[in-house]
Amino acid sequence: MSGTDESLRPQKSRITIFDEPIICNFCTHNVFIPYEIYVNVEQPGIGVRHVRYIAICQHCGQAKNFNDPSYYDAENDTFIWALNQYLISVREYKIKIIFYIGKRSDDKLTAFLNKLIEQNIEVENVHRVKTEVIILATISSLNEIQTVKSTIMNSAMRLNVTIKNLIIK
Repeated sequence: MSGTDESLRPQKSRITIFDEPIICNFCTHNVFIPYEIYVNVEQPGIGVRHVRYIAICQHCGQAKNFNDPSYYDAENDTFIWALNQYLISVREYKIKIIFYIGKRSDDKLTAFLNKLIEQNIEVENVHRVKTEVIILATISSLNEIQTVKSTIMNSAMRLNVTIKNLIIK
């Protein structure tokens, strides 16, 4: 949705106001689910309500309040749309990880596999030949390839696993 009179859809998306992205103040991510809220901004009893938005960050859960600053430009006889919503689709990535471990490092392999599973990475196949391990896996994620890659690399680094090759498609 971009530049229309529709309300923002309550789906995972990136939202911009005058082409500036809304960024979470807490975690600096930019994927939100927006919701309309109705606020009585006049004196009680009058019943004048205005639509405002609240967006929930999909990384940390922080709520962000904002208004729709769209307006009618009488000079040019056009309506200036401020809000744009870019819906995010879930992507599926295939992952191939190649690394070396010692012959007796089954605990390290198990810990690394558990860490991958914790991150919602579905391990399809683990092939070990002597000290080389090849893991084939998939992940469904809203994140870009770079974010998935850095997540895997950080997990490997914390467990002292040296990755030889990491391919994400």
